[in-house]
Amino acid sequence: MLKYAVAVAAIVFAAGAARAQGSTPAEIVRRHVSSGGNVDAIMADYADDAVVLQNGRAIQGKAAIRALFEGMFGGRRAAPPAAQGAAPPPKAGQAGPPKMTVDKVWQEGDVGFDTWHMGPVQATEEFLVRSGKIEVQAIFMAGGPPAPRS
Repeated sequence: MLKYAVAVAAIVFAAGAARAQGSTPAEIVRRHVSSGGNVDAIMADYADDAVVLQNGRAIQGKAAIRALFEGMFGGRRAAPPAAQGAAPPPKAGQAGPPKMTVDKVWQEGDVGFDTWHMGPVQATEEFLVRSGKIEVQAIFMAGGPPAPRS
């Protein structure tokens, strides 16, 4: 009987720890794509040794991944509450940059997926999530200008 109680307690503890550790892969992907470019929020979900695969290159480690996102979003951090959602209007005659639209988010086991588009660019991303952290993100894009060669 004691063995049974210990086994049940271990299972309950493990399940509780998994829930406390984090979210499902789909929840992490939703949080990632809804971050509004807040680099701190994006980085909170990556493992220390995570890898991002993009345009034929591998970016490894949180520091390198942070630099990638800071380059994309200009190091944007959480805005003060009064400024959230307040973007400057485009200048007369300008439509502004295209907006990223997430088409679908789903998961299969430990892998979260999303598809999105922004103007002519279409993308699918895959996120391998273990212990509540993104270990590998692979980004597949099409329809935009060719990527610069390095």
